[in-house]
Amino acid sequence: MNPVVGRIALSMAILFILLSLIPLPYLLTRHRHSAEFVIDIFALCFSLIFLFLVVWDIRRQVKKEVRLRIED
Repeated sequence: MNPVVGRIALSMAILFILLSLIPLPYLLTRHRHSAEFVIDIFALCFSLIFLFLVVWDIRRQVKKEVRLRIED
């Protein structure tokens, strides 16, 4: 992954997590069994999965670069 693409993907993942966390306190106190609450939880889960995949790929790329530099 290009470093610029990785940085943008990481920023997007953090933004998605923050945007799904903002309405969560309001939904927890008033609308716990509503469709909005369920969708917000789904958005939070998908955002966390996306963040995990981006971090995993970035770490994999860094390990690969370190191995190549050590071998040279």
